[in-house]
Amino acid sequence: MLDRVKLLNIPPPVVEIPEEYPQLSKAVYDERLGRLRQRMKTAGLDVVIVYADREHAANFAYLAGFGPRFEEALLIVGQDDTPTAVLGTENIDMVRYTPVELRGVHFPTFSLIGQPRQQVPPLTNILQDAGLEQGMTVGTVGWKYYGGQDGVPAGSFEIPYFLVEALRSVVGDKVRNATGIFMSPYNGLRTVLELEQIIVFEYAASLVAKSMLALMDNVAVGKSELELASPLQNMGVPLSVHPMLSVGEKARFGLASPTGAVAKLGDFLTTAYGIEGALSCRGAFIAETCKDLAPDIQDWLEEMATPFYATAAKWLESVGIGVEGSEIWDLAMTCLPKSKFGWNLNPGHFIAADEWVSTPFTPRSEVRLQSGNYMQFDLIIIPKAPYFGADFEDGMVLADGGLRRRMQNEYPKAWARFQRRRGYIRDVLGIALKEEVLPMSDILGYYRPFLLDPSQALVIR
Repeated sequence: MLDRVKLLNIPPPVVEIPEEYPQLSKAVYDERLGRLRQRMKTAGLDVVIVYADREHAANFAYLAGFGPRFEEALLIVGQDDTPTAVLGTENIDMVRYTPVELRGVHFPTFSLIGQPRQQVPPLTNILQDAGLEQGMTVGTVGWKYYGGQDGVPAGSFEIPYFLVEALRSVVGDKVRNATGIFMSPYNGLRTVLELEQIIVFEYAASLVAKSMLALMDNVAVGKSELELASPLQNMGVPLSVHPMLSVGEKARFGLASPTGAVAKLGDFLTTAYGIEGALSCRGAFIAETCKDLAPDIQDWLEEMATPFYATAAKWLESVGIGVEGSEIWDLAMTCLPKSKFGWNLNPGHFIAADEWVSTPFTPRSEVRLQSGNYMQFDLIIIPKAPYFGADFEDGMVLADGGLRRRMQNEYPKAWARFQRRRGYIRDVLGIALKEEVLPMSDILGYYRPFLLDPSQALVIR
Protein backbone atom coordinates (compact mmCIF):
# COMPACT_ATOMS: atom_id res chain seq x y z
CA MET A 1 0.00 0.00 0.00
CA LEU A 2 2.87 2.39 0.79
CA ASP A 3 4.04 2.70 -2.81
CA ARG A 4 0.49 3.37 -3.98
CA VAL A 5 0.04 6.61 -2.00
CA LYS A 6 0.11 9.60 -4.36
CA LEU A 7 -0.42 13.33 -3.95
CA LEU A 8 -2.74 14.25 -6.82
CA ASN A 9 -5.11 16.96 -7.98
CA ILE A 10 -8.60 15.73 -7.14
CA PRO A 11 -12.02 17.31 -6.63
CA PRO A 12 -13.01 17.85 -3.01
CA PRO A 13 -15.84 15.77 -1.56
CA VAL A 14 -19.40 17.05 -1.59
CA VAL A 15 -20.58 18.21 1.82
CA GLU A 16 -24.30 18.26 2.47
CA ILE A 17 -26.48 19.01 5.49
CA PRO A 18 -29.64 16.86 5.54
CA GLU A 19 -32.83 18.81 4.96
CA GLU A 20 -34.54 17.62 8.14
CA TYR A 21 -33.20 17.50 11.68
CA PRO A 22 -33.91 13.96 12.92
CA GLN A 23 -34.91 13.14 16.48
CA LEU A 24 -35.50 9.88 18.31
CA SER A 25 -39.03 8.75 19.05
CA LYS A 26 -40.47 7.51 22.34
CA ALA A 27 -40.54 4.00 20.88
CA VAL A 28 -36.73 3.97 20.57
CA TYR A 29 -36.33 4.96 24.22
CA ASP A 30 -38.91 2.40 25.32
CA GLU A 31 -36.98 -0.33 23.51
CA ARG A 32 -33.75 0.81 25.17
CA LEU A 33 -35.38 0.62 28.58
CA GLY A 34 -36.57 -2.89 27.79
CA ARG A 35 -33.08 -3.98 26.72
CA LEU A 36 -31.57 -2.52 29.90
CA ARG A 37 -34.09 -4.33 32.09
CA GLN A 38 -33.34 -7.60 30.36
CA ARG A 39 -29.62 -7.02 30.94
CA MET A 40 -30.37 -6.20 34.59
CA LYS A 41 -32.10 -9.54 35.01
CA THR A 42 -29.13 -11.35 33.49
CA ALA A 43 -26.73 -9.50 35.80
CA GLY A 44 -28.89 -10.03 38.89
CA LEU A 45 -29.55 -6.30 39.43
CA ASP A 46 -32.74 -5.06 41.04
CA VAL A 47 -32.06 -1.40 40.25
CA VAL A 48 -29.68 0.59 38.07
CA ILE A 49 -28.69 4.13 39.08
CA VAL A 50 -27.30 6.26 36.22
CA TYR A 51 -25.30 9.33 37.30
CA ALA A 52 -24.73 12.32 35.02
CA ASP A 53 -23.09 15.71 35.00
CA ARG A 54 -22.31 18.11 32.17
CA GLU A 55 -19.17 16.24 31.15
CA HIS A 56 -20.56 12.72 31.63
CA ALA A 57 -24.16 12.64 30.43
CA ALA A 58 -24.20 10.14 27.54
CA ASN A 59 -25.41 7.10 29.51
CA PHE A 60 -28.12 9.17 31.19
CA ALA A 61 -29.25 10.76 27.91
CA TYR A 62 -29.34 7.34 26.22
CA LEU A 63 -32.36 6.54 28.40
CA ALA A 64 -33.72 9.95 29.45
CA GLY A 65 -33.61 11.76 26.10
CA PHE A 66 -31.62 14.70 27.48
CA GLY A 67 -28.46 15.47 29.39
CA PRO A 68 -28.44 17.77 32.44
CA ARG A 69 -27.19 21.31 31.90
CA PHE A 70 -25.06 22.94 34.63
CA GLU A 71 -26.07 20.35 37.22
CA GLU A 72 -25.84 16.73 38.24
CA ALA A 73 -28.60 14.17 37.84
CA LEU A 74 -29.60 10.61 38.66
CA LEU A 75 -31.83 8.23 36.75
CA ILE A 76 -33.25 5.41 38.87
CA VAL A 77 -34.37 2.39 36.83
CA GLY A 78 -36.08 -0.57 38.46
CA GLN A 79 -37.49 -3.70 36.87
CA ASP A 80 -40.94 -2.11 36.72
CA ASP A 81 -42.60 1.30 36.97
CA THR A 82 -41.60 4.60 35.44
CA PRO A 83 -37.92 5.57 35.84
CA THR A 84 -37.24 8.36 38.33
CA ALA A 85 -35.14 11.35 37.22
CA VAL A 86 -33.58 13.13 40.22
CA LEU A 87 -32.79 16.66 39.03
CA GLY A 88 -31.63 20.02 40.31
CA THR A 89 -33.57 23.27 40.23
CA GLU A 90 -32.63 24.30 36.70
CA ASN A 91 -33.21 20.88 35.15
CA ILE A 92 -36.34 19.64 36.88
CA ASP A 93 -38.61 20.88 34.09
CA MET A 94 -36.66 18.92 31.47
CA VAL A 95 -38.94 15.95 32.17
CA ARG A 96 -41.60 17.95 30.30
CA TYR A 97 -39.42 18.38 27.20
CA THR A 98 -38.39 14.81 26.49
CA PRO A 99 -40.29 12.03 24.71
CA VAL A 100 -39.38 9.70 27.58
CA GLU A 101 -41.88 9.05 30.36
CA LEU A 102 -40.10 10.01 33.58
CA ARG A 103 -41.06 10.70 37.17
CA GLY A 104 -39.24 13.91 38.05
CA VAL A 105 -37.99 14.48 41.61
CA HIS A 106 -36.48 17.81 42.65
CA PHE A 107 -33.21 17.52 44.61
CA PRO A 108 -31.82 21.05 45.14
CA THR A 109 -28.43 19.68 46.23
CA PHE A 110 -27.73 18.92 42.56
CA SER A 111 -28.07 22.65 41.84
CA LEU A 112 -25.09 25.00 41.72
CA ILE A 113 -23.43 26.23 44.90
CA GLY A 114 -25.38 29.02 46.59
CA GLN A 115 -28.68 28.36 44.87
CA PRO A 116 -31.71 27.87 47.16
CA ARG A 117 -31.65 24.79 49.38
CA GLN A 118 -34.99 25.15 51.19
CA GLN A 119 -36.89 21.96 51.94
CA VAL A 120 -34.18 19.63 50.66
CA PRO A 121 -35.33 16.02 51.13
CA PRO A 122 -32.75 13.51 52.35
CA LEU A 123 -31.31 11.63 49.39
CA THR A 124 -31.99 8.38 51.20
CA ASN A 125 -35.69 9.26 51.27
CA ILE A 126 -35.67 9.89 47.52
CA LEU A 127 -34.05 6.51 46.93
CA GLN A 128 -36.58 4.74 49.16
CA ASP A 129 -39.51 6.52 47.50
CA ALA A 130 -38.16 5.26 44.16
CA GLY A 131 -38.44 1.67 45.41
CA LEU A 132 -34.99 0.91 46.83
CA GLU A 133 -34.95 -1.20 49.98
CA GLN A 134 -32.64 -3.23 52.17
CA GLY A 135 -31.14 -6.30 50.50
CA MET A 136 -31.50 -5.14 46.90
CA THR A 137 -28.62 -5.39 44.44
CA VAL A 138 -27.93 -2.03 42.79
CA GLY A 139 -25.73 -1.27 39.79
CA THR A 140 -24.27 2.22 39.42
CA VAL A 141 -23.48 3.72 36.02
CA GLY A 142 -21.22 6.71 35.54
CA TRP A 143 -18.67 6.89 32.74
CA LYS A 144 -15.93 4.34 33.59
CA TYR A 145 -15.46 0.87 34.95
CA TYR A 146 -12.25 -0.62 36.28
CA GLY A 147 -10.20 -3.79 36.05
CA GLY A 148 -7.02 -4.93 37.70
CA GLN A 149 -4.84 -3.10 35.17
CA ASP A 150 -6.19 0.30 36.21
CA GLY A 151 -4.18 0.71 39.41
CA VAL A 152 -7.32 0.71 41.55
CA PRO A 153 -9.36 -2.21 42.90
CA ALA A 154 -11.51 -3.86 40.25
CA GLY A 155 -15.10 -2.71 40.56
CA SER A 156 -14.22 0.69 42.04
CA PHE A 157 -16.82 3.45 41.76
CA GLU A 158 -16.33 6.58 39.66
CA ILE A 159 -19.50 8.36 40.72
CA PRO A 160 -19.45 10.79 43.70
CA TYR A 161 -18.82 9.12 47.03
CA PHE A 162 -21.85 10.65 48.75
CA LEU A 163 -24.10 8.81 46.28
CA VAL A 164 -22.48 5.46 47.03
CA GLU A 165 -22.82 6.17 50.76
CA ALA A 166 -26.53 6.94 50.39
CA LEU A 167 -27.13 3.81 48.34
CA ARG A 168 -25.35 1.58 50.85
CA SER A 169 -27.28 3.09 53.73
CA VAL A 170 -30.54 2.18 51.97
CA VAL A 171 -29.83 -1.24 50.42
CA GLY A 172 -26.73 -2.53 52.19
CA ASP A 173 -23.48 -3.74 50.67
CA LYS A 174 -24.83 -5.02 47.35
CA VAL A 175 -23.84 -1.95 45.33
CA ARG A 176 -21.61 -2.50 42.32
CA ASN A 177 -20.23 -0.65 39.31
CA ALA A 178 -22.38 -1.60 36.30
CA THR A 179 -21.12 0.94 33.75
CA GLY A 180 -19.93 -1.88 31.52
CA ILE A 181 -23.56 -2.70 30.70
CA PHE A 182 -23.62 0.52 28.70
CA MET A 183 -20.02 0.96 27.53
CA SER A 184 -18.20 -2.36 27.26
CA PRO A 185 -16.72 -2.85 23.77
CA TYR A 186 -17.88 -6.48 23.92
CA ASN A 187 -21.59 -5.96 24.47
CA GLY A 188 -22.28 -2.46 25.79
CA LEU A 189 -25.79 -1.25 25.04
CA ARG A 190 -24.47 1.99 23.54
CA THR A 191 -21.92 0.37 21.24
CA VAL A 192 -24.63 -0.86 18.85
CA LEU A 193 -26.74 1.89 17.28
CA GLU A 194 -30.34 1.59 16.18
CA LEU A 195 -31.10 2.73 12.64
CA GLU A 196 -32.86 5.81 14.02
CA GLN A 197 -29.76 6.73 16.04
CA ILE A 198 -27.54 6.32 12.99
CA ILE A 199 -29.69 8.86 11.17
CA VAL A 200 -29.48 11.32 14.09
CA PHE A 201 -25.70 10.99 14.32
CA GLU A 202 -25.33 11.26 10.54
CA TYR A 203 -26.80 14.75 10.79
CA ALA A 204 -24.15 15.67 13.35
CA ALA A 205 -21.41 14.14 11.19
CA SER A 206 -22.59 16.22 8.24
CA LEU A 207 -22.38 19.42 10.29
CA VAL A 208 -18.90 18.53 11.51
CA ALA A 209 -17.66 17.62 8.00
CA LYS A 210 -18.94 20.85 6.52
CA SER A 211 -17.21 22.83 9.25
CA MET A 212 -13.92 21.00 8.86
CA LEU A 213 -13.83 21.36 5.07
CA ALA A 214 -14.68 25.06 5.40
CA LEU A 215 -11.89 25.44 7.93
CA MET A 216 -9.39 23.83 5.55
CA ASP A 217 -10.52 26.19 2.80
CA ASN A 218 -10.10 29.13 5.21
CA VAL A 219 -6.44 28.49 6.03
CA ALA A 220 -4.11 31.35 5.17
CA VAL A 221 -0.83 32.80 6.41
CA GLY A 222 -1.34 35.76 8.75
CA LYS A 223 -4.63 34.63 10.25
CA SER A 224 -4.92 34.06 13.98
CA GLU A 225 -5.96 30.73 15.42
CA LEU A 226 -9.31 32.31 16.29
CA GLU A 227 -9.80 33.45 12.69
CA LEU A 228 -8.80 30.02 11.40
CA ALA A 229 -11.36 28.38 13.69
CA SER A 230 -14.21 30.72 12.72
CA PRO A 231 -15.78 28.29 10.16
CA LEU A 232 -16.52 25.78 12.92
CA GLN A 233 -20.33 25.92 13.20
CA ASN A 234 -22.79 23.71 15.04
CA MET A 235 -26.14 25.48 14.40
CA GLY A 236 -26.85 25.15 18.11
CA VAL A 237 -26.52 21.36 18.24
CA PRO A 238 -24.64 20.46 21.46
CA LEU A 239 -20.88 19.95 21.25
CA SER A 240 -19.21 16.76 22.44
CA VAL A 241 -15.76 18.31 22.95
CA HIS A 242 -14.31 21.80 23.18
CA PRO A 243 -13.17 23.18 19.79
CA MET A 244 -9.43 22.75 19.26
CA LEU A 245 -7.01 24.53 16.95
CA SER A 246 -3.31 25.25 17.24
CA VAL A 247 -0.51 26.35 14.92
CA GLY A 248 3.28 26.20 15.17
CA GLU A 249 4.95 24.53 18.14
CA LYS A 250 1.70 24.74 20.09
CA ALA A 251 0.26 22.24 17.59
CA ARG A 252 2.37 19.49 19.18
CA PHE A 253 -0.30 19.47 21.91
CA GLY A 254 -3.52 19.04 20.01
CA LEU A 255 -5.97 19.57 22.89
CA ALA A 256 -5.43 23.32 23.19
CA SER A 257 -8.13 25.84 22.25
CA PRO A 258 -7.51 28.57 19.65
CA THR A 259 -5.84 31.80 20.73
CA GLY A 260 -4.60 34.94 19.03
CA ALA A 261 -1.43 33.20 17.80
CA VAL A 262 -0.83 34.01 14.11
CA ALA A 263 -0.20 31.37 11.44
CA LYS A 264 3.11 31.52 9.57
CA LEU A 265 4.19 29.81 6.37
CA GLY A 266 5.49 26.36 7.22
CA ASP A 267 3.57 26.07 10.50
CA PHE A 268 1.87 22.82 11.38
CA LEU A 269 -1.86 23.10 12.13
CA THR A 270 -3.96 20.71 14.14
CA THR A 271 -7.68 21.05 14.73
CA ALA A 272 -10.57 18.98 16.04
CA TYR A 273 -14.27 19.67 16.26
CA GLY A 274 -16.99 17.51 17.73
CA ILE A 275 -20.77 17.69 17.94
CA GLU A 276 -22.70 15.07 19.93
CA GLY A 277 -22.54 12.11 17.57
CA ALA A 278 -19.50 13.00 15.46
CA LEU A 279 -15.97 14.38 15.51
CA SER A 280 -13.50 15.35 12.80
CA CYS A 281 -9.82 16.18 13.12
CA ARG A 282 -7.08 17.29 10.73
CA GLY A 283 -3.36 17.83 11.21
CA ALA A 284 -1.34 19.20 8.27
CA PHE A 285 1.03 21.95 7.21
CA ILE A 286 0.21 25.54 6.31
CA ALA A 287 2.19 25.26 3.10
CA GLU A 288 1.82 24.74 -0.63
CA THR A 289 4.60 22.19 -1.02
CA CYS A 290 7.28 20.54 1.06
CA LYS A 291 9.64 23.36 0.03
CA ASP A 292 7.74 25.67 2.39
CA LEU A 293 8.74 23.53 5.38
CA ALA A 294 11.83 23.90 7.52
CA PRO A 295 14.89 22.42 5.77
CA ASP A 296 15.26 19.52 8.20
CA ILE A 297 11.69 18.26 7.65
CA GLN A 298 11.21 18.75 3.92
CA ASP A 299 10.97 14.95 3.62
CA TRP A 300 7.93 14.96 5.95
CA LEU A 301 5.56 13.88 3.16
CA GLU A 302 7.57 10.73 2.48
CA GLU A 303 8.61 10.01 6.05
CA MET A 304 5.38 10.74 7.91
CA ALA A 305 2.31 11.61 5.83
CA THR A 306 2.66 8.85 3.24
CA PRO A 307 3.03 5.93 5.68
CA PHE A 308 0.27 7.42 7.82
CA TYR A 309 -2.13 7.61 4.88
CA ALA A 310 -1.18 4.12 3.66
CA THR A 311 -2.02 2.77 7.10
CA ALA A 312 -5.25 4.76 7.25
CA ALA A 313 -6.33 3.36 3.89
CA LYS A 314 -5.52 -0.18 4.97
CA TRP A 315 -7.41 0.42 8.25
CA LEU A 316 -10.48 1.63 6.35
CA GLU A 317 -10.35 -1.35 4.01
CA SER A 318 -9.88 -3.81 6.90
CA VAL A 319 -12.67 -2.96 9.34
CA GLY A 320 -15.88 -4.89 8.92
CA ILE A 321 -18.38 -7.16 10.63
CA GLY A 322 -16.65 -10.04 12.39
CA VAL A 323 -13.18 -8.47 12.43
CA GLU A 324 -11.44 -8.82 15.80
CA GLY A 325 -10.16 -5.66 17.44
CA SER A 326 -6.67 -7.15 17.82
CA GLU A 327 -6.35 -7.31 14.02
CA ILE A 328 -6.62 -3.53 13.78
CA TRP A 329 -4.19 -3.04 16.66
CA ASP A 330 -1.68 -5.36 15.00
CA LEU A 331 -2.13 -3.57 11.67
CA ALA A 332 -1.18 -0.25 13.27
CA MET A 333 1.77 -1.76 15.12
CA THR A 334 3.10 -3.32 11.92
CA CYS A 335 2.60 -0.39 9.57
CA LEU A 336 3.47 2.44 11.95
CA PRO A 337 6.09 1.21 14.44
CA LYS A 338 5.83 3.12 17.69
CA SER A 339 9.59 3.61 17.82
CA LYS A 340 9.34 5.96 14.83
CA PHE A 341 5.77 7.23 14.82
CA GLY A 342 5.22 7.56 18.54
CA TRP A 343 1.48 6.91 18.80
CA ASN A 344 0.41 6.10 22.34
CA LEU A 345 -3.39 5.85 22.22
CA ASN A 346 -5.53 3.29 20.40
CA PRO A 347 -5.88 3.13 16.61
CA GLY A 348 -9.58 3.98 16.77
CA HIS A 349 -12.57 3.65 19.09
CA PHE A 350 -16.34 3.54 19.35
CA ILE A 351 -18.10 6.91 19.26
CA ALA A 352 -21.63 8.04 20.12
CA ALA A 353 -22.97 11.14 21.85
CA ASP A 354 -19.66 11.12 23.72
CA GLU A 355 -16.55 11.29 21.57
CA TRP A 356 -15.06 8.12 23.09
CA VAL A 357 -17.33 5.35 24.37
CA SER A 358 -14.78 2.53 24.55
CA THR A 359 -12.43 0.82 22.13
CA PRO A 360 -12.22 -2.68 20.69
CA PHE A 361 -8.78 -1.92 19.27
CA THR A 362 -6.43 -3.14 21.99
CA PRO A 363 -3.66 -5.75 22.14
CA ARG A 364 -5.08 -9.30 21.98
CA SER A 365 -8.62 -7.94 21.86
CA GLU A 366 -11.21 -10.60 21.08
CA VAL A 367 -13.98 -8.07 20.50
CA ARG A 368 -15.62 -8.84 17.17
CA LEU A 369 -17.03 -5.86 15.31
CA GLN A 370 -20.75 -6.13 14.67
CA SER A 371 -23.54 -4.45 12.76
CA GLY A 372 -24.46 -1.16 14.39
CA ASN A 373 -20.96 -0.39 15.66
CA TYR A 374 -20.08 3.27 15.07
CA MET A 375 -16.34 3.79 15.11
CA GLN A 376 -13.82 6.53 14.63
CA PHE A 377 -10.57 6.21 12.70
CA ASP A 378 -8.27 7.85 15.25
CA LEU A 379 -4.59 7.04 14.92
CA ILE A 380 -2.57 9.99 16.23
CA ILE A 381 1.12 9.73 15.38
CA ILE A 382 3.52 11.84 17.46
CA PRO A 383 7.02 11.57 16.01
CA LYS A 384 10.00 13.16 17.70
CA ALA A 385 10.79 16.79 16.93
CA PRO A 386 11.54 18.40 14.56
CA TYR A 387 8.93 16.26 12.74
CA PHE A 388 5.23 16.70 13.20
CA GLY A 389 2.69 13.96 12.68
CA ALA A 390 -0.18 13.70 10.21
CA ASP A 391 -3.77 13.24 11.21
CA PHE A 392 -7.34 12.87 10.10
CA GLU A 393 -10.23 11.48 12.12
CA ASP A 394 -13.76 10.71 10.97
CA GLY A 395 -16.42 8.10 11.61
CA MET A 396 -18.14 5.17 9.93
CA VAL A 397 -20.85 2.73 10.95
CA LEU A 398 -21.16 -0.98 10.19
CA ALA A 399 -24.45 -2.19 8.75
CA ASP A 400 -25.34 -5.73 7.75
CA GLY A 401 -27.64 -6.52 4.85
CA GLY A 402 -30.81 -6.22 6.91
CA LEU A 403 -29.85 -2.86 8.36
CA ARG A 404 -28.84 -1.56 4.93
CA ARG A 405 -32.16 -2.63 3.43
CA ARG A 406 -34.06 -0.92 6.21
CA MET A 407 -32.12 2.29 5.66
CA GLN A 408 -32.72 2.18 1.92
CA ASN A 409 -36.46 1.69 2.45
CA GLU A 410 -37.08 3.94 5.45
CA TYR A 411 -34.49 6.69 4.89
CA PRO A 412 -33.81 6.81 1.12
CA LYS A 413 -32.22 10.27 1.22
CA ALA A 414 -29.77 9.23 3.91
CA TRP A 415 -29.07 6.02 1.98
CA ALA A 416 -28.23 8.10 -1.09
CA ARG A 417 -25.78 10.21 0.93
CA PHE A 418 -24.04 7.11 2.25
CA GLN A 419 -23.72 5.73 -1.29
CA ARG A 420 -22.38 9.06 -2.58
CA ARG A 421 -19.69 9.02 0.11
CA ARG A 422 -18.77 5.42 -0.64
CA GLY A 423 -18.50 6.26 -4.33
CA TYR A 424 -16.15 9.19 -3.67
CA ILE A 425 -13.94 7.13 -1.37
CA ARG A 426 -13.78 4.32 -3.94
CA ASP A 427 -13.53 6.24 -7.22
CA VAL A 428 -11.60 9.36 -6.18
CA LEU A 429 -9.59 8.35 -3.11
CA GLY A 430 -9.02 4.78 -4.31
CA ILE A 431 -10.02 3.13 -1.04
CA ALA A 432 -12.21 0.03 -1.29
CA LEU A 433 -14.51 -0.13 1.74
CA LYS A 434 -16.29 -3.36 2.55
CA GLU A 435 -19.97 -3.28 1.62
CA GLU A 436 -21.04 -3.08 5.27
CA VAL A 437 -18.97 0.08 5.96
CA LEU A 438 -21.06 3.25 5.70
CA PRO A 439 -19.15 6.55 5.95
CA MET A 440 -20.90 8.88 8.39
CA SER A 441 -18.69 11.81 7.38
CA ASP A 442 -18.58 13.46 3.96
CA ILE A 443 -14.80 13.86 4.34
CA LEU A 444 -13.84 10.39 5.58
CA GLY A 445 -10.44 9.55 4.08
CA TYR A 446 -9.94 13.01 2.55
CA TYR A 447 -6.54 14.37 3.61
CA ARG A 448 -4.69 17.44 2.37
CA PRO A 449 -1.10 17.37 3.64
CA PHE A 450 -0.47 20.95 2.44
CA LEU A 451 -3.38 23.19 3.30
CA LEU A 452 -2.46 26.11 1.05
CA ASP A 453 -3.02 23.95 -2.03
CA PRO A 454 -6.67 22.85 -1.80
CA SER A 455 -6.51 21.07 -5.14
CA GLN A 456 -4.20 18.31 -3.90
CA ALA A 457 -4.89 15.42 -1.55
CA LEU A 458 -3.45 11.98 -0.87
CA VAL A 459 -5.01 9.06 -2.72
CA ILE A 460 -4.35 5.39 -3.39
CA ARG A 461 -3.44 4.51 -6.99
